[in-house]
Formats: sequence, C-alpha cells, structure tokens
Amino acid sequence: MNIAIYSRKSKFSETGESVENQIQYCKSYAAVHLRPAQDITFYIYEDEGFSAATSMRPQFQKLLSDIRNGKIQLLMCYRLDRITRKVSDFSETLELLEKMNVGFISATENFDTSTPMGKAMIYIASVFAQLERETIAERVRDNMLALSKTGRWLGGLTPMGYVSKEIIYLDSEFRERKLYQLVSKEEELHTVTLLFYKYQELGSLSAVENYCFIHGIKSQKNCFFSKGSIAKILENPTYCIGDQDAYAYFSSLGCCITSSVSEFNSDRGILCYNRTNQQTKNHRKKRPPTEWIIALGKHQGVISGRLFTETQAKLKKNKEKASPRKDTSAYSIVSGKILCLKCGSKMRIKNIRKENKITRFSYACERKTLTKGVKCNTPNINGAEFDKALIETLWEYLQSSLDYNQVISLLKAQNTALLKADPDISIQKTLEKEKASYQNEIDQLINQLSRNPSPLLEKYLLPKLLELDRKINDVSNQLTMLSKSSEGLTWPASVPNLHQKNPNDLAYIIKNADIQTKKTLVNALIDSIEWDGNAAYLNFRTSNGAF
Repeated sequence: MNIAIYSRKSKFSETGESVENQIQYCKSYAAVHLRPAQDITFYIYEDEGFSAATSMRPQFQKLLSDIRNGKIQLLMCYRLDRITRKVSDFSETLELLEKMNVGFISATENFDTSTPMGKAMIYIASVFAQLERETIAERVRDNMLALSKTGRWLGGLTPMGYVSKEIIYLDSEFRERKLYQLVSKEEELHTVTLLFYKYQELGSLSAVENYCFIHGIKSQKNCFFSKGSIAKILENPTYCIGDQDAYAYFSSLGCCITSSVSEFNSDRGILCYNRTNQQTKNHRKKRPPTEWIIALGKHQGVISGRLFTETQAKLKKNKEKASPRKDTSAYSIVSGKILCLKCGSKMRIKNIRKENKITRFSYACERKTLTKGVKCNTPNINGAEFDKALIETLWEYLQSSLDYNQVISLLKAQNTALLKADPDISIQKTLEKEKASYQNEIDQLINQLSRNPSPLLEKYLLPKLLELDRKINDVSNQLTMLSKSSEGLTWPASVPNLHQKNPNDLAYIIKNADIQTKKTLVNALIDSIEWDGNAAYLNFRTSNGAF
C-alpha cells in the first residue's frame, strides 16, 4: 500500500507541531492501526512556511497530481486543518479522493471516510477549521489596527531611504518593551525624491531608468534601477507626507485610516499595513486598497501628498495606455544568451517587424538600448541571419568535434526536455500525411490523363508525376529508417525518433526542427555567446564543462 503523508506549517520552526513531528506521528499511527510495516510504502509531502488559506502550495499540488495518477492508495495527515481550512477546497479534495478510491485518515481526529457518518464529521470539522482561520484573520487585523496607531514598523524589507531601529520603552505597568521605527538615511532619501521629480518631468519609467543609468544613480544595494524597482518606489506610501492631500487621496481609495483628519498636518510619513498578501515564500500580491490600513508613522516623509497623488495618477494612466509586450520566444533562439564584450551586458531581441510575410528582428545590447548609445555603441546583430548561421555552425562543429553518442550523453546530462517529450509526437505522422498528399496528387493527375490522353498533357504532366514519385520514395525511405530504429529517442513535433548511431538524424533535427526544439538544443550545447561588434564567439559545453 502506498501511503501519502502530508504535513504543513505556516512558519518555519523546529518546535511544536513541526512537519517532522507530524510525519513521525502519522507513521506511528500507521504502525499501530494499519497493516504490517513491510506492506507499506510512505510518500512524504512537506509544505513549511505556507498558509492553509490557499491550496496553491508546491507539495500539496504535487500530492494531488500523484493521486490523480493513481500513485497513492491512502492519504494521511496529522490534523484536518493541515490539508486546508477552507470548506470549498476540502470538498474538492474529498471528491478527488472518492473518485480515485483513495482513503483518508486524520491521525489525531480518527476520521474514517468509508462511512457516511465519518464523511459528515469531516465536513463539519472543515467548517470549524474555516471558522478558526477567519477568526484568526480577524484577530490579526484587530491587532494590526491597534499597532498601527503607535506608528511602529512591523518588520519586513525596509524601503530605500530608511533603516529599522529598535526602540526600548516602558509600558503602563513599567515593564520593558521594544518596538521598531523607521529612521531616515538622508542620501538615499535624496535619491528617492529625485526619482519622483524626474518621473513627473520625463513622464515614463523608461526615461527615468535611462536617466539613472547615464548619471550612475543606483539603489541601496548598489544596483542600477530597473523600471520595476522604480515603480515600486513611486507606489510606496511610506515616502508620502501625512498632509490633507494625502488624507483625501487614501480616503478616495476606501482605505481604513486609523488617524483622524486633523492629525494629517505634519511632515510625518505614512505607514501602510496589510498592503500585500504573501502568496508563496518569494511572491507577494498587492491587496485591493479597501483592505489597506493607513496610519501616520514616526518617520520623516519626503513627498508631499499632492506630488504623491499626481504620481499615482500618471502611473495608472501610463499603465492603461501601454501596449502589451510582444512574445519574443516565437522568434529568437538565443535572446539573453549573447553577451556584449564591450560592456558586459546581455543582448536581447529588439525591432521585431514583418516584411513580405518574413519576420525580421535584431539582437541589441541592453546598455546601448537603455542609454541610447551613450554608454555602449556596439552594433546590433541581424537576428534571423545570426540564428541561421548559428545552427549551421553548430552542426559543423558537432560533426568535427563530437561523435553522435557524445551529443546524446550531453543532452541527457543537461536534462533537456528534448529527451522527455511525448512519445506520440513525432515526425512519423507528418511524413505519413505528406506521403498521402503526394499520392493523392498522383491519383488526380492519372485521372486527368485517363480522361484526356493527349500528347500535350503527357508532355507537362509526366514530369510532375515523376517528381511526385521521387518525393514519395524519399518519404518512404525516411519512414523505413524510423521503423528500423530500435533504440530511438523521442523528440518534439516535426522531429523524428532517432537511432542513436545515425548522425544524419541529428543533422536533420538541427536543420529542420521548430524554434522551441532549436532553442532547447542550443541551450543544452552552448554555454554562452560573446559578441565584439564584428564576430561572435561560441563557448560550447559538455557534461563536464566547456570545450
């Protein structure tokens, strides 16, 4: 029996109901209540640092996938709320378990899904689990409202221009307490102020990014600003002074403001609580403004409410009129893989255009594009011609430097998706359709000749018949080669199953594969490409490194 043990904890810790303790408890329960241990195989799924408010947890999603694939016969957890605290999510999970005939055990609550009463008790327990989650959320919000009135910094990454400083104080009962407040870093705040005024002057994030690059203005981590990092600063209420304009703006958004309108009359900055929702450990999603909690902090604000409001309006307007970004993956094989030797920046696809149904584009240095040629002037590369020359050079190099088995070993070592494609997707079906199409043309030509056997028709149709017959023979030979392949590899659409000892098959792939296949192959074989303005230098790699 394959038993899945799922454990979850919202915060990383080694104490209490840690994921290790949950797993051990489930194993002990299985040893006592289930069949002998030698008949059981455990599959462990651990999500530590993830809330039960969402089902989008990596290991939980993997568990559901394994259940759908029939890998699991029994699901165990320490307690029902480890799975979820939402009734709707648990209902969907339970339906999946029933559909796949998978049992469910809550080790500490002793639920049994095989009986109607047990199933009903699970639903009741899930209702109370959701109630508990919502109660906790309400309690957290009430606590956040109380703390916001003190103007303290509740933790997290401090905005540029401030540092978090610990403050020791005595409470009403003379007990020592501590809180954190933001303290200004004047030089960085000067940069922040400059970004706001430059955005108003230049009118776009790209222009501000370009200005910072040319003048060497960097972030607190000593990195050049990107459009995204500039936007985050411009949208951050921490820099806004708590004046009447600020109060009017946040009131119009429907925010919960914990300070009275009369208190918005100083240079104190604003603190915005509950502004983001942590979806995963590395991803945050902005909450709607109606859920924000706005309070006056103890730190110095640097941007007036009017300037902050105007900046938000301009950001919104520019975002609405911005055209969607083109999907460059459908055109380029090596965008971002080419390095400019003059400045060390990456070269990416630019200037995509169509001329006479032919797509043309260029590879351009990021620094050159960003500074409009001030910091780098390396020539652009004709993208279509470069990609074609790259594929031809790649094959010539492989012919002279590697044998076929080395190439296959390299692809396996790089764990390329080319070796994991769907076995049903191959060129065989394409070739069979092509052969049928040629045969259909032949039949039509023969039909015309039979109905009108004139010398004129024979003169013009017979060469066409011979050409079609030659094409059918070529296709038949390729199909025969595929059918004889005993050790074939599987490749994506338009690529054959390969015989590992036939290098001509690899040549066929490189020259005729679709763009995604070429891209995967290039990424597996080439470590980097360097461009000096006149020539490109390829750095190949094997499973052991570059060669």
